[in-house]
Amino acid sequence: TVIAANLEDPRGLALDNAGRFLVSDAGDSHQVKIFDATGKFVRVIGKAGAPRAGAYDPLHMNHPDGITVDSREHLWVAENDILPRRVSVWKLDGTFVDAFYGPSEYGGGGRLDPTDKTRFYYGGMEFKLDWQKGKDRLVNILYRPQVADGKLANIAPPEMPLYHNGRRFFTNDFNGNPTNGSAVVYLFAEKDGIVRPIAGMGRANDWDVLKGEAFKPNWPVGVDLKGNIWQDAGKNQTFFIWNDLNGDAQPQPKEVVWKQAMSGGITVMPDLAFVVSRIGSQATRFKPTFDTEGRPQYDLAKGEVLVSGMQGPQSSGGDQVLAGENGWTIATLGITPFHSHSVSGAKNGVPLWSYPNVWPGLHASHEAAKPDRPGQVIGATRMLGGFIKPQGSDAGEIWGVNGNMGNLYLFTSDGLFVATLFEDVRQGKLWQMPVAMRNMKLDGITLHDENFWPSLTQTPDGQIYVVDGSNSVLVRVDGLDSIRRLPDSTIRVGPEDLRKAQAWQLDAEAERQQASGSGVLMVKNRAEAPVIDGKIDEWAGAAWVDIDKSGIGANFNSNSKPYDISGVVSISGDRLYAAWQTGNKDLLKNSGENLIAPFKTGGALDLMVGATAADSKRSTPVEGDVRLLVTRIKDKTFALLYRAVVPGTKTPTPFSSPWRTINLDRVDDVSTQVQLAGADGNYEISIPLEALGLKPQTGQTIKGDLGVLRGDGTQTLSRMYWSNKATAIVSDVPSEAMLTPNLWGDWKFE
Repeated sequence: TVIAANLEDPRGLALDNAGRFLVSDAGDSHQVKIFDATGKFVRVIGKAGAPRAGAYDPLHMNHPDGITVDSREHLWVAENDILPRRVSVWKLDGTFVDAFYGPSEYGGGGRLDPTDKTRFYYGGMEFKLDWQKGKDRLVNILYRPQVADGKLANIAPPEMPLYHNGRRFFTNDFNGNPTNGSAVVYLFAEKDGIVRPIAGMGRANDWDVLKGEAFKPNWPVGVDLKGNIWQDAGKNQTFFIWNDLNGDAQPQPKEVVWKQAMSGGITVMPDLAFVVSRIGSQATRFKPTFDTEGRPQYDLAKGEVLVSGMQGPQSSGGDQVLAGENGWTIATLGITPFHSHSVSGAKNGVPLWSYPNVWPGLHASHEAAKPDRPGQVIGATRMLGGFIKPQGSDAGEIWGVNGNMGNLYLFTSDGLFVATLFEDVRQGKLWQMPVAMRNMKLDGITLHDENFWPSLTQTPDGQIYVVDGSNSVLVRVDGLDSIRRLPDSTIRVGPEDLRKAQAWQLDAEAERQQASGSGVLMVKNRAEAPVIDGKIDEWAGAAWVDIDKSGIGANFNSNSKPYDISGVVSISGDRLYAAWQTGNKDLLKNSGENLIAPFKTGGALDLMVGATAADSKRSTPVEGDVRLLVTRIKDKTFALLYRAVVPGTKTPTPFSSPWRTINLDRVDDVSTQVQLAGADGNYEISIPLEALGLKPQTGQTIKGDLGVLRGDGTQTLSRMYWSNKATAIVSDVPSEAMLTPNLWGDWKFE
């Protein structure tokens, strides 16, 4: 049979029980057409017309594709479209029966309207919510780009509603990048139930339209938008602002202004101001003016610097800024002088607070330890939206950020941690409830890792809701209205308080060791010395001890492994040997900026060796207690031997912080005496026993420890040891330099 007419773009084919042909047809019809066995046209199913934005009609199919007819003579149509994703069911006489919608994209998403809780937005679509019945209904396709509109840089559809001067606007600032701020963001205006872009700004290199020949004469001098954006210090990176001056929703050369500069993530505030996390290193706000038709206009020359010293994202997370009340600027980045691994805030341009974000993003979280205390932030990624303000509370503005491990974090604008919503995926219960019950408590539930698209909204009745993300479920957050600030007071911290804090930490570690034991490291006297080549096969069967087993193995597109650091010590002949398994081939990156204290400037291998005949319960170092620190600086082995007590020393070496100074009698460069080699994250060293002052005897026990310092090549981020776990401090030089033999374990020579 040949069907010669009444088809434009046939896609799928099926037969009914009568032997008739059913053909799904795209083109301008988007219908299923029925033909008899001879090929004669019989009827159509569905309303005709190409997909378009506007009021949603369930009787219209969008890109009908695969089709089949079931035993009840019902036609099933798989519609190859995302606005919405749908499988529709029809009778063969053309009667609509039912439709099945979904699923959402990877990571879910959606957002509740802050002015009308019966409106819900997802992916450029508007849904009507029936709160009484717990039902939803698709009512409008707000945005469906047409070929004539051209392609935007950020493929995310408008989803965040903003109301200004009686009009409804939308932006795609919080749904454009799953982990970071979006590099290009647009503002969309609504008219007659349809939204179209009217302004945009961000990294011009990401918008292919701006790379066209019509725009090329206007590029900044020396810039090639088609060139590499990272080479030559990012010289090709260009920031742009587009104002749709003629209302055609497409950029023309005269509508775009440019600035050669690196830029970061972008958000849009309720007053329609664009906030760029970084132009260079400055967080910048662009407030709009309005033309006679009420369209916002943005002036590159009138950008307002909110704060300088913005540091770039350190992993796949952060790079967004909110402009709050009373001059507050909130950043999911570190603001100088605060640490780059932090979220931070400034008031009236002055950085005032930061909060640790040690694993700052998706890939960093793959290597993170499990949370072991309230308020610990792991894998902070994308902001949940703008500010909320709990009614009845004096907390002020509260903002939230997504965590890659299945939870959400809330803060006040002045940097106080408020709450963790949901649990870390490694500790909570998965969202696998057998039934969905409204108002059921979700305590102990995790949203799972890579839950990319949760959102946070406050409605006019004061209620605060979270869209959970991957399930696109609305969750009510109770209790934020109960937050009360403590009265303003002055907390004075002096040197004596800091001494007490440090003493408490050391005492707590001593109590831990007393309760669980400090452990014994067996030091074998080997007949044959291992070859120092970084290969650890010669250490098979040795008495390895654990140094750090925190963190988890990475997954997806990262090769990172869990922290599983171990070490071993032996002697052979007149030398001491030690080996580490770290899994980090770059562990020993160290700037060596302070040659007397490389324990501050990156990674290193660390050995603590106790005096042979000293009291094992001593709380302070004595003659013979030493520390060997080994690293690499400028690709050369660098080793220092710290001796706490050397009788007769007249000029000890001071190690100071603003509140105290400790002295070590001698610091010697022993680089030429140390052998060091590494391979695939494994390391070996050797040093003469004489250099350490050691004369070990079989059966003898001394105090000792071994560990590693981890860093980023310029600063040390953590210190981990086999025995002494009171080593979390990396911001106080004396604490990092001091020797604490009472917290070392026992080394027993065999």
